[in-house]
Amino acid sequence: MPDENEKRILILGAGFAGLYTALHLEKLLGPGTPAQITLVDRNHYHLFTPMLHEAATGMIPTGLLLAPIRRILHGRRIRFLRARVDAIDLAARQVTVCCAQIPYDILVIALGSVTNFYGLESVREQAFEFKNAEDADRLRCHVINCFEAATREPDPHRRRALLTFVVVGGGCTGVEIVTELDEFLEHLRQEQYADLDPAELHTVLVEALGSVLPQMGPSLAQSAIRRMQRMGIEVQLDTRVTGLIDGELTFADERDPLPTETLIWTAGIRVPQLLDNLPLEKNRLGRIVVDSTLRVPGMPHVYVLGDAAQANHPETGVVYPPTAQVAYRQARVAAANIAADVEGGTYQPFDFTYIGDLVSLGRLSGVADPYGVKLRGWPAWLMWKFYYLLNLVGWQNRLRVALNWLLALLFPINSSSAPQCLPDCDEELCLLVENKL
Repeated sequence: MPDENEKRILILGAGFAGLYTALHLEKLLGPGTPAQITLVDRNHYHLFTPMLHEAATGMIPTGLLLAPIRRILHGRRIRFLRARVDAIDLAARQVTVCCAQIPYDILVIALGSVTNFYGLESVREQAFEFKNAEDADRLRCHVINCFEAATREPDPHRRRALLTFVVVGGGCTGVEIVTELDEFLEHLRQEQYADLDPAELHTVLVEALGSVLPQMGPSLAQSAIRRMQRMGIEVQLDTRVTGLIDGELTFADERDPLPTETLIWTAGIRVPQLLDNLPLEKNRLGRIVVDSTLRVPGMPHVYVLGDAAQANHPETGVVYPPTAQVAYRQARVAAANIAADVEGGTYQPFDFTYIGDLVSLGRLSGVADPYGVKLRGWPAWLMWKFYYLLNLVGWQNRLRVALNWLLALLFPINSSSAPQCLPDCDEELCLLVENKL
């Protein structure tokens, strides 16, 4: 018989916020505590997103960023349910997943975020997102297919479009992707496609603001820009994209459209559409407003964490950014406050001083500002490597990633495509190949 006093704690999302809330909470609640912890996610794995750009270029296999959730939870008093969350009924205190309803007493919403295209429908339909493992693998396949198509394309204008790769968004994600991608493109050309003219290879970073990495300050931002320019990356600042029409990226000002077959969009995030209909106070990006204890005002049994939450510093009022660093630390506070809900006790405010950012800029280069200390070049790169390696889930994955990094310093990375990457082949391409034979 189920215990009538048992608290049903339902955690939605197994990213940094949701997974670590469950792990911390299980440790805080004693074996005899009448509580049931259920973790729900549509994937069977936890994705370590900070290294995703390295997986896209083959620096490390994508699988090393995936940790099976059931393996992480093995031997713990946490129930895992792999399911898609379809609806949240706050009044009835139940969540609909696929074809079932799950009741709860305490709810944790940690569903992360989705890409924000700001109403640009043509961009949404054609751009590459960069949020999950499938996005990384898909981008790698596409890049190799573009090179293949360029080798048999007689039209120089069309060939230049195939070899132009554009990243929109000058935040940490965009800068890391464009530098890693640029090195991969040059390696790919030298190793497999030496017949292609290197002058036709074109990598572009587009940012709507007047600088990249605005959260890191002007000096480190300028260091990053200089590094990208030395690599040959074109950096377009104060440039707002208006669409992607007929293979051309269009802009708000008078500058000419940019022909490209590859647009990677990292210009912003918003909460999943599922949360839009919840009758809760939100900011303009849809992030749900929470109090200092990470609970929804007026609903003490509902917690919101990670990218979906607008949490403010309790003293300064500054909004915490939607980063893995913040989500990871919110988990510990949320777990402590849920334990107080179940067992009694005082609530903790989320009072976190942001320690700074780490940004890799390709091989042996980066920028970082830990605790206000500005680092550039290989010291920042080395700190990036060690910090994220230590935070990667599982010792097996850590050792394998470290081995891949060491091999990448000694030998060229593997530039082959995965077997599931099918080549682009349409009627026009087949006719072109036949005419050349």
